Amino acid sequence: MSRWIGNLILSLLSIVFALVVAEGVLRWFPQLFPSVTHQFRQDAEPDQMGVSHPYIGHLHTPNNALVIPNRDFQAVHHTDGHGFRNAWPWPETADIVFVGDSLTFGYGVEDDESWPAIIGAALPQLRVINLGLIGASPEQYVRIYETFGVPLQPKLLVVGLFPGNDFWDAGLYAKWLSDGVGDNYMAWRDYGRPLKSAGRGKALERFLKQHVALYHVYRQARRTYRDWRTGEPKSLKLSKGGQLQLSPRQLKALTVGTRPERPEFRYVIESLTRLKSLAAKHKTHVVLVIQPDKEFIYLPLIGETAVDAAAHLRPEIERLKYAYVDTTPLFQQQAEAGEQLFFETDGHPNAEGYRLIAQAVLAHVQQHATAYGLQPVPEPAGNTQGTGQ
Repeated sequence: MSRWIGNLILSLLSIVFALVVAEGVLRWFPQLFPSVTHQFRQDAEPDQMGVSHPYIGHLHTPNNALVIPNRDFQAVHHTDGHGFRNAWPWPETADIVFVGDSLTFGYGVEDDESWPAIIGAALPQLRVINLGLIGASPEQYVRIYETFGVPLQPKLLVVGLFPGNDFWDAGLYAKWLSDGVGDNYMAWRDYGRPLKSAGRGKALERFLKQHVALYHVYRQARRTYRDWRTGEPKSLKLSKGGQLQLSPRQLKALTVGTRPERPEFRYVIESLTRLKSLAAKHKTHVVLVIQPDKEFIYLPLIGETAVDAAAHLRPEIERLKYAYVDTTPLFQQQAEAGEQLFFETDGHPNAEGYRLIAQAVLAHVQQHATAYGLQPVPEPAGNTQGTGQ
């Protein structure tokens, strides 16, 4: 009996030793496991997600060079003195201000490859400021414009909408507001509630995320197994080269709130209503830009249907009498021609996708420059399909 107990203890010690060694390898040789170690570093230092803001919830860290490496890219995102992606210092006033989430920010590409930066370079006679914020929801778009955009007195406010997760974000942000947690919204969203308001299970998960690199290996293995069981991601090889990984399950989960009967849908419409009213009060014109998700554009090319996250949003935009640019037709046209407009695994547009958004918005601005009180702008090259009023 004592021999059996001794063998058990020895086995347990061997397992512990192996786990300690594995943990050490993950920490000492992070280049061997880039996806795991990057996620661990982010979770170990949730403040790297930015800084808290009492009214908006979070902002990017000011005057920072944020490097976000993953399988698809290793872009450097430079931020200005307020934490946005512009040259510093800002002008006293601006002609065009952009608000939106990570797609407006230009997540995944270099500073000059975001679509607001491309528009700014094409319109050097105009002062352009990008207030895109990674992880932001439509309610935050309103608060960002109110806090940072209104003082710039822009003639035109361009709002980047991404229905692929705007409704999901709207629901989470509403919960954050109702819970009254405060602190950094992104840290709350991605890492769970603060320990003082979390249950034991949530607190343990938060601890493991922040202190145990092996836990991220377990999470990655769990995701891989789940994807294998459900047959995801689905691969698509493009006729012009390159390939994409598509996840119908993720699209379905993120677009539940796009139906009119859902509270998330109501939150988005309420935010857009307030935004239009606020802009009108300050004599600023507003243009919405609809940006499609990767799955909706590419799943039909492998014979699968996908939820159009903007299907119920478009009638509401027209009811609110918003000018808008729907880039979906342009994306569909280019995708059918075999172009790769998104990263392979990440869901954000690549440089070509951002260029396509800029092309459509430039066409709209050129067409309506006089109505918006802007200086005449040159006719942009390329297809202008997809502009709506």
